[in-house]
Amino acid sequence: MRTIVKIIDAINEWVGRLISLLMIPLVVIAAYEVVMRYVFKKPTIWAWDLNIQIFAAIVMLGGGYTLLTDGHVKVDVITAKCSEKTKYILDLLAPIFILISAGVLIVYGWDLAWMSFGIRETVASVWAPPYYYMKAFVPVGALLLFLQGLSETIKCITKAPGNSTGK
Repeated sequence: MRTIVKIIDAINEWVGRLISLLMIPLVVIAAYEVVMRYVFKKPTIWAWDLNIQIFAAIVMLGGGYTLLTDGHVKVDVITAKCSEKTKYILDLLAPIFILISAGVLIVYGWDLAWMSFGIRETVASVWAPPYYYMKAFVPVGALLLFLQGLSETIKCITKAPGNSTGK
């Protein structure tokens, strides 16, 4: 089980670090568009669409990494006064909900992406770049999130009160 957890964590760590580099072109393109629009009065037709696509990649593919690094929003006000046992149960339920949600996104996202690839769907804009690969980010990102949810569930189970293997 530890090997599975290490592999899943390593995959999401690698993907998260890789896609974080997409912030550089995101900022550069946004700055370029601002300068072109407001300084030279010559807005581009492609910058906004490209930034949407880059941001979609960051958001969809970064979910697993965010879960790995405990970056998702939590409502600590609710758990602050709970007993350790209640906190453990809530910590175990959270990744289970993630597994269910990510599973639904994998199934339905795959169907939507496949259909979009089939018709070579494009963004409804003047530039009209391909849209289908952006839709593929949904099931791929959901798979990464699902795997990380599985990893977090395994970690939580091994840390169960009274479990001697959790050390």
